Amino acid sequence: MIPRQWLLDATTVRPSDAYLAPGTATPFFGYGYQVWILPSQQRQFTLLGIRSQMILVDPASKLVMVHAAVGKKPYDPAAIAEILALWFGVVAQFGQ
Repeated sequence: MIPRQWLLDATTVRPSDAYLAPGTATPFFGYGYQVWILPSQQRQFTLLGIRSQMILVDPASKLVMVHAAVGKKPYDPAAIAEILALWFGVVAQFGQ
């Protein structure tokens, strides 16, 4: 079992660590403890695997989406954008 506080620490960007915020750490994601933080009003994060494999989590609504298909390239921005569009649509439809 993963301790609650570890998960909160891994998915929170402290003011002193602003360089890890979404849009700053990378053009889209933020970063914490091997976890990528999504740009969202609520805490959302993803675990990224090679070839566009992803686990996306929205703790507030208890939604989890696992994308296990294998992309053609090790890092495919178009595939990741498509998966994220689906994720944000799922959260908008079923979240809260």
